[in-house]
Order: sequence, then structure tokens, then C-alpha cells
Amino acid sequence: MSEQATTIIVAVIVAIGSGGLGATIVNWLANRNKNQAKVDKLLSDIYEKRLTAFADRVTALEIKIEKLEQIIDVLKIEVDRREDMIVSLKQKNDRLLTEIKKLKAESASKDRKIAKLQEQVKELTERLDALIGTGDE
Repeated sequence: MSEQATTIIVAVIVAIGSGGLGATIVNWLANRNKNQAKVDKLLSDIYEKRLTAFADRVTALEIKIEKLEQIIDVLKIEVDRREDMIVSLKQKNDRLLTEIKKLKAESASKDRKIAKLQEQVKELTERLDALIGTGDE
């Protein structure tokens, strides 16, 4: 390379280095890590806020789940109580139906006895009337 070209290159480098563009490049290189640290800090703060919000939401949902589980437990107990009541009432109903059948049978038997006794009363009345009628005439 010629001496003149070297001088021009050195002059250009000195001009760039001493001017605003050179200072900007040097500042950018020097602040690059500092800027990255700021970005990292900003992202870290954002993630921390989001994680805190998620943790709060999870806690609220856990509390809600616990309350709902308690309600479910109470409802299960109520269902069990009602199922026991249903079984008890079905047994009572079966006993009552059996008793009704028994009472109907007894009633029918008594009705037959009454009919038989009425027939006997009728026969005896006729006999009595016949005896009384025979004795009077």
C-alpha cells in the first residue's frame, strides 16, 4: 500500500474516532452489557410479577376447592342420610303392605262369618216364625 493511502486511512480512522460516530460506537460497546443487564432486570421483574399473580390465583383457587370439598362432604352425608331414610321407609312400606293384606284377609273372613251368621239368623228367624206361627194357630 502506498504511503498516501495509509495516511488517508489513518486520517479517516482518527476523524471517525474523534468525531461523534466514533464516540457513539465506543459508548455502545461499553454500555452493551449494561443495557443487557437492564433488559434482564426488566424481564425478571415482569416474570416475578406474573409469578406472584399466578401464585395468588392458585392460592385463591385452592381455598375455593377446599370450600367446595367441604360442601361435597356435607352433601355426601346428607345423601347417605336420605338413602338410609329411603331404605327405612321402604321397609316400613313393605310391613304396612303386609299388614294391609293381613287385615284385608281378616276383613274378608269376618265378612264371610257375618254373611254366614246372617244366613243363620235368617234361618233361625224363619224357624222361630214357623214355630211361633204353628203354636198360635
